[in-house]
Amino acid sequence: MTTDRDERLRYWKNQYPTLKNWAIISTHGTKTEAQWAENLAASSGGCESNPGGDGPEHATWYVYYFEY
Repeated sequence: MTTDRDERLRYWKNQYPTLKNWAIISTHGTKTEAQWAENLAASSGGCESNPGGDGPEHATWYVYYFEY
């Protein structure tokens, strides 16, 4: 999850040059809501996720997905 979609995409492309299927899967008004949505998506989809993301509680938070 992130508040800066472009920066996170650049970061992950640098980490995983074979990155594909990048998608924003949900948008939230608080960090708490975004974390809940990320946890749910990861557990139901069998994906890896890590808690958190730096940023304020109240902001536009994006939960994203990609394959590598």
